[in-house]
Amino acid sequence: MSEQFLTAENTLETRFPDAIAPDTRKGYQGYIVQAGKLVEVATALRDEFGYDYLSSVTGVDYQPEGKLEAVYHLYQSTGGSALTLKAQTLRDNPLIPSLVGVFPGADLQEREAWDLIGIRFENHPDLRRVLTWEGFHGHPLQKDWREPYHEEDGKPFKSRWPEGQAYSIEDKNPFKANVDYPAGFDPEG
Repeated sequence: MSEQFLTAENTLETRFPDAIAPDTRKGYQGYIVQAGKLVEVATALRDEFGYDYLSSVTGVDYQPEGKLEAVYHLYQSTGGSALTLKAQTLRDNPLIPSLVGVFPGADLQEREAWDLIGIRFENHPDLRRVLTWEGFHGHPLQKDWREPYHEEDGKPFKSRWPEGQAYSIEDKNPFKANVDYPAGFDPEG
């Protein structure tokens, strides 16, 4: 691992001018990487910039735009802020290169993104479902996926919540954090 670290916001853009761009969408952060350059960028981040820990890989469905997105959160084990990379692909042919060869910990997380969102990770050593079974139809976290006996377009389904009021049981817990202190107890004392 090199001692070179990202010191300026545009360092990645300078190193990969044709492959990476800041995510300028409102409320978003990180960089969008061309899918075909993802392995090259990830390898450079690991070997040249010290981002040696991939903490998570997840997928996002942008159905109205016809895209799926793989999101990667990278860290330096020596400390520092996180770096978020995103690779986008079309929903009708969702193919993104696997990062298992760069970060072996991506194995199970890419399988999960394949299973639930439907992103196929090219060159993954064992891309098979991990939470549903082989032969399961569809990918349950895609926004247009419908469960069997689908009732309505929006959840919560009126038939399951007749009053139309969905709530979580935590909202009805009088102790909120599930803690009941004895009378006179002072947690600071």
